[in-house]
Amino acid sequence: MNQKLNFLIFLAFLSLFTIGCPGGGGGGGGAAFALFGLGGGGGDVPAPKLEIQYNGVSRESGSTLDIGSEPIGTADGKTGTVTIKNSGNAAITLPGSPNIVALSGTDASQFSVTQPATSSLAAGASVTFTLNFKPTLEGAKTATIKIQSSDPAVGSFQLNLTGTGGAAAPRLAVSVGATQIAANGSYGLGSVEIDSSGTAVTFTVRNTGSATANLDGPPAVTATGTQFVLNLAGFPTSIAANATATFAIQFSPTGLAEVKSSNIAVAYDGGLSFLFTVTGTGTPKPVPTIAISHNSSSFTSGGSIPTFGVVWPTLTSSTKTVTISNTGTATMTGITLSKPSGHSGDFTISAFSAGATLAAGASGTFTIQFSPTATGSRAAVVRVATTNGTNGAASSADLNVSGTGKTGADVLVSWTGTNEKAPNDTDGGYKVCYSKNTGFNPADVNGTTIFCTDVPNTGGTTPVSKVISVPTFGDWYFKVYSYGKHNTVGGSPSGQSSVNVPNT
Repeated sequence: MNQKLNFLIFLAFLSLFTIGCPGGGGGGGGAAFALFGLGGGGGDVPAPKLEIQYNGVSRESGSTLDIGSEPIGTADGKTGTVTIKNSGNAAITLPGSPNIVALSGTDASQFSVTQPATSSLAAGASVTFTLNFKPTLEGAKTATIKIQSSDPAVGSFQLNLTGTGGAAAPRLAVSVGATQIAANGSYGLGSVEIDSSGTAVTFTVRNTGSATANLDGPPAVTATGTQFVLNLAGFPTSIAANATATFAIQFSPTGLAEVKSSNIAVAYDGGLSFLFTVTGTGTPKPVPTIAISHNSSSFTSGGSIPTFGVVWPTLTSSTKTVTISNTGTATMTGITLSKPSGHSGDFTISAFSAGATLAAGASGTFTIQFSPTATGSRAAVVRVATTNGTNGAASSADLNVSGTGKTGADVLVSWTGTNEKAPNDTDGGYKVCYSKNTGFNPADVNGTTIFCTDVPNTGGTTPVSKVISVPTFGDWYFKVYSYGKHNTVGGSPSGQSSVNVPNT
């Protein structure tokens, strides 16, 4: 007891003595500080650190890794992946020879190791190796793996392996090409247009167990829903150990454009099954969409085109241009133009510039003109129709067109009153005669090529003008003569005057 007390006093004294020493000379003072932890230091020394992980969980040296049960005699055995990680801040070496990962133990022959690809890891780097358990006899099996490293804390890492050899049994696995589908996993069949069918995908079923798999059914393979179509042609009733069989699935989406899925089950041995999900995306089906316009106004649903106005019969108006566009994503077909009703003979439509079809994003035009065959109001319907312009369905739009056949033009005819006997009596007056034929004789009035209009005196007032409505355009010739109560034939006509009536 006394010796221990003296020793403690000595340490306390030495500590006090050291604190009081001068710092010069670089000798014992600095060493005392370092020895008793009272001086400054240079920080942690870089060092590697070995970390072993299995299924994302770090394992301590000396722990046990249970690989689980595996039927005896399987072709592939049960495989797991182990990660070697350097979680330190300096490079680590794995100097084991001849193998980086050494396998030993009572049942070492029931296990195998695929060696890691490198024996050196930089700080933070990792490498993997695989363990395989393929028992040949039933019962518990044990082995040990050891990994040598330059980690000063764990120079030799040991992991105890256990596994159980089970009775021979079937076990199914499913793959597409080199892609293995996990149990309860999923496989994507890509994108297919709605109301179309994708390419059939072949799925391979392999019996990775050690006994024949007796398939349930038929059908041994089932799918939920109707948009994933199974083809089980040639699919067997059993699959021997390590043998394969194939079936196909074709994605044929309908309805909404969206992600669709189906649960697939491969059932065997009256209660076992391999389950997975297939998915696919139904994409919108390309469809054409019609748009009709005139002067930047929409007539896609039909409507009334602005009137052609007043046009002389036998003449033709200026054109109105109508544009048909395909704003959809597929070719528009069956484009037709017609005049189903009204004064169809008074309106002419040109051929559609793009023909009977119109590519997605394209446009074309046609024109309408008014050529009245009679006077007065004239109207008709111009119909634009397609076989698929309404998002894939037939379309029809009626354009109402109208115009007026001009009935005549007013011409003001004026004259100087004459001294015809009693021209201002109630029974007297003037006659205004006109024709498109120059030099005509008013006496030949016939109401078709020569016209005369009576301008009688009214109330004792002698008229000196008359507005005449001529029935057509062009040059018109006029003559005026007076008549009286006692001279109803009238005097000699005036000289001929003319006027040009425009065609607008």
